[in-house]
Order: sequence, then structure tokens, then C-alpha cells
Amino acid sequence: MLPITVKTETGPVLSRPTAAELTALLRRIGADDDHFVVVERIPEESSRFVQTWRDGEGPFAVEYRDGGPDRHFSAETADADRVVAVFLAWARGAESWRTALDWQPADLVSTPGLAPETRAAAEEQARAQIRSGFWDFHKVAQGVSESFDPAGTPVTLDEARRIVAGLWEERLAEQEEWPEVTDADRVARAFAALDAQGLTARMNFSCCSGCGLAEIHGERAEADRGFAFFHYQDTEAAAEGHGLSVRYGSYASSDEEWADVGRTVAAALTEAGLPVQWNGDPDKVIEVAPLDWRKRLPTGA
Repeated sequence: MLPITVKTETGPVLSRPTAAELTALLRRIGADDDHFVVVERIPEESSRFVQTWRDGEGPFAVEYRDGGPDRHFSAETADADRVVAVFLAWARGAESWRTALDWQPADLVSTPGLAPETRAAAEEQARAQIRSGFWDFHKVAQGVSESFDPAGTPVTLDEARRIVAGLWEERLAEQEEWPEVTDADRVARAFAALDAQGLTARMNFSCCSGCGLAEIHGERAEADRGFAFFHYQDTEAAAEGHGLSVRYGSYASSDEEWADVGRTVAAALTEAGLPVQWNGDPDKVIEVAPLDWRKRLPTGA
């Protein structure tokens, strides 16, 4: 087994794969929703990884990073065998990968084909998704690209990745100045406590209230008596400084049982050190405000 983790677009993080498993993942990429492989060491080393991207039957765009942005290099090859050799050597701690490709300093951010106003609009959307703190780099880039009309003012996935790259670095630098525990951390602690108390507790769950209420039942564990969640729009509002709306309910139908779940949720948020606004009415959402939403970006490349 290799002392690495592997992340792909289609599945969960794979820990300590065999050489054959890593090889198979690298050879298969290129299909829709299966474009990339990102490899990091175990134990994790900050800002050190190797990754590759492929669209269809096109060439492999291969990158490695060995520290800060000035230590980010890229290469391109159509030879899948060379890509596999680079990844296996890097994973095993060998040095042969360093000369296996024509590595060049990576231009991670320029988008010469985009009009300035289109780039500005894309940056605004990327910042909003980055501020939420829940989406990884590739999901943010995908969301930016898909939000623009391909028949009107398209932003390719590569352009979106370049837009996100610079903003991602800015956010990582900002995080260095944050306190050890933020309000977003306190929210996460409260939700972990709720999950342990027999509630289906989900953060950044579903697109809106209606969909969340319809979908939360599918998340229910057998012993859960109720639920609590906030959805994507709630997260966006919190990141914009408007506080966080927490939705809750009982799997039973009575108002008293809904109110009892509400009291449990409010107590967990308060115990985590958060300001709670709720009058006990089971028809009202619980508001957490004022709230300084600073959620650290997902770890990894």
C-alpha cells in the first residue's frame, strides 16, 4: 500500500491505495464528472501534492506543488504511462518524477481569453462560494463555470480554476490571522453535539428549505427523533454577515415535539458559545446572530 490519500471527482477519498488501484484511477480519468486525481502524502504535508486533470481523450495536465505558490509547477503529456510513473514515484518518495516531465513554473491565474467584466463577475461568485467554507477547490471552480451561459459569455472549467486559484490563496493567507476557534467552528461543535443527542444534524444541507425538509428524512438514523440543518442559502447569508438560520423539526407531528427539538437545538448552540435568537415558537426558525462566519477551507489540494 502507498502512504498517500487519493481524491477524485467521483468518489470519496481513498486512503493507502495499492499501486494497481492508483494506476487504474489515473488511466480512467477524462469522462464527465471524472476529470482529476489529487494525491497527498500521509501524514499530510501542507501545500505539497501532485495532481492531474484530463478532459476526454485529451492530454494530461499534470501539476505538483512543493510549498507556496512559487513552488507550483506544471507539465503536459499525452502519455498515460508517464503520468502513472510520475505519481507512483512521488508516492514512494523516489526522485525520478522530478525529471520525468518537462516541468515549468505554473501560470495558475491568468485568463487572457476572458473579458474583464466577465472575470469580475466570476470572481464575485467564486468569493461567495469560498467564503462559505464548505466547497473544495474543484467544486468551487465547477460551480463558477456552470453559472455562465456557454452560448453567451462562457467561462471554461480551466478559466474557472484559474480564477479560483488566486482567490483560494488569498483566503488561505487570511486564515493564518484567524483565532484558533471561530464562530463557524462553534457551529460545527453544536451540530456534532446534536448528532450525538439523537438528531439528524446536517450543515450546508440541500439547496433550500423546501428541499432540505424533503430530503432530511433520507438522512435519518434509526434512533433519531428529529433533525436540524441549514441549507446552502443559509450558509451564504451567514458568510455575508446576516447571521445563520437553523431549521429543525421532529419526525413526529405534534407542536410540542417540534418545540422540544427546538429547545435542544437552541441549547446546543448556546452551550457552544453562540448567540441564539428564538422565542420558543416551533413555527419559527432559530437565528444565530450576530455571527462572524469564518470557516476554514477544506484541507488538501
